[in-house]
Amino acid sequence: MDDVTILQFPATRVAYLRHVGPYGSPAISQTWLRFSAWAAQRGLFQPDRRVLGAAQDRPPFTAPEQCRYDCCVEVDAAFQPEADVAVQVLPGGPYACVRYSGAGIAALHQAWSRLFREWLPASGRQATDGPALEWYDRPMEIDVKTGYLTCLLCVPLQAM
Repeated sequence: MDDVTILQFPATRVAYLRHVGPYGSPAISQTWLRFSAWAAQRGLFQPDRRVLGAAQDRPPFTAPEQCRYDCCVEVDAAFQPEADVAVQVLPGGPYACVRYSGAGIAALHQAWSRLFREWLPASGRQATDGPALEWYDRPMEIDVKTGYLTCLLCVPLQAM
């Protein structure tokens, strides 16, 4: 994987809606639809705000039914949580990032696997226990019928 880039991210305050269950579940798409409608009603999908998916757990170490995935949008300090939408700060630091374009859960899973199982061990770097991020292009576009999307897949790295 020669296309991996190390990017430095600042800590980012986000509003999020959580899905608990297996990564790759169709229920995550439903959570995104719910979250997107909520965020759009509040004018939060603006060009200067990051839209992220945050995988809080690692499947080899966490049972699939307990994995947490957060649909996130960057918010300012004035934003207050409401109903099912909470606030968290995603950690800053170095991230190993690779561009992903594809359709379907299997393709996305394969891209994540290559990053964690191939690139990371060969890089001599170590991941932190922070969330792995999907940094979505703006505007965020996901084909509902095919699942086609583009984003950066980002693994948090220990600082060197």
